[in-house]
Amino acid sequence: MTCRTKICVKEVWWSMDHSQYLCLLLQIFVTGAATASIHEISVNGKQTLQRNTLPSGACIWHKNSGHHRAPCDFEVVDMEFLDVLGRVPKLEFIKKAPAHEGGVYFPDKGEYYFSSPWNSNELPGKPVNLMKMSLKTREVSFVSKTTMANGMTLDNIGNLVVCEQGFLEKRGSIQKINLHNMTSTIAADNWKGLPFNSPNDVVVKSDNSIWFTDPDYGQTQHFKGPSEIGKNQVYRVSINGDVRAVADGFTKPNGLAFSPDEKLLYVTDTGTTVGDGTFDPTKPHDINVFDVEGSILSNRRVFASVAVLEGSLPSIGVPDGIKVDTQGRVYTANQDGIQVFSPKGKLLGLIRVQGAVNMGFVGPHLDQMIITNSTAIHSVQLNVQAAGLLYAKAYHHHP
Repeated sequence: MTCRTKICVKEVWWSMDHSQYLCLLLQIFVTGAATASIHEISVNGKQTLQRNTLPSGACIWHKNSGHHRAPCDFEVVDMEFLDVLGRVPKLEFIKKAPAHEGGVYFPDKGEYYFSSPWNSNELPGKPVNLMKMSLKTREVSFVSKTTMANGMTLDNIGNLVVCEQGFLEKRGSIQKINLHNMTSTIAADNWKGLPFNSPNDVVVKSDNSIWFTDPDYGQTQHFKGPSEIGKNQVYRVSINGDVRAVADGFTKPNGLAFSPDEKLLYVTDTGTTVGDGTFDPTKPHDINVFDVEGSILSNRRVFASVAVLEGSLPSIGVPDGIKVDTQGRVYTANQDGIQVFSPKGKLLGLIRVQGAVNMGFVGPHLDQMIITNSTAIHSVQLNVQAAGLLYAKAYHHHP
């Protein structure tokens, strides 16, 4: 194989095979260029035929890039990330807002639901609020007070399913809310009679079972009493209300998502975030994956260990919220933004929103991502389609 390259700014050949990518990346790493173009590249004497530009706002990342330039909106670690970005991605700041967790698209009304961040000075008056944003007007409005709401999802008939962490003497629970009339019911509030620690994030499978994580952040953040369960687990609630622990051994189980075919379950472990404002780099900062067969999880392994792409942030990595697209790529919110992984766990790139906590896909094609970082809301148009949003797909008549 022979490579002949000329490096300049913001142009790249679009139709390259893997050997051509290798030539490009070797040249970039050798020269230290953060953005690059290929005016001429040949593999065994055959030149490529089609040319296109690296999308605006995108840079080729390398390990020293942060020391030589201002960060780009999109850091390309692997060329497959260009398939995610498409030709014209645009990271947009929408507005300042107390937007923390949740990230749920309700297509009936074109709304995006989220929970506000916890402020220890607000207890017990208004600990956490349920909020929403109109996708048309971008107006943010208050919906209701909660008992420390955290992660949320829609079930398969359009109810909002909310992780209520609870506080003080109030039990944590999994709550269902009808968003048309705002009536609510409790899907689960205990395991074998013991109150949950502080339910954190939740997904609903196609069989209508509810799966959620239950770390002890309520205990380490001192808005709840000691854990009666004594460990941090993942639970499944069947359609008849039976609650079963399906996985344990986590330090802080957090975000979770099914693969498009529901044969895999991804669970993040944010153990590196102790919960008292400190970080412990010796604790997990991983995405774990399980094989799924019905209600049984098996063959747990590390899908990816997550770290910030630059060393300027206080923690090595905090993979929080997690989503999956129809091609099986995995998206996780980390301190440096939304990191995107291939189905095999290879890091593809970063959508840079510092302090990102969670994200969700919205719109008729489920290809626009809304990102929250506790103080603001951002959006980005991508060249993908979200997986797992069964109600929204049915609403928009997607196969």
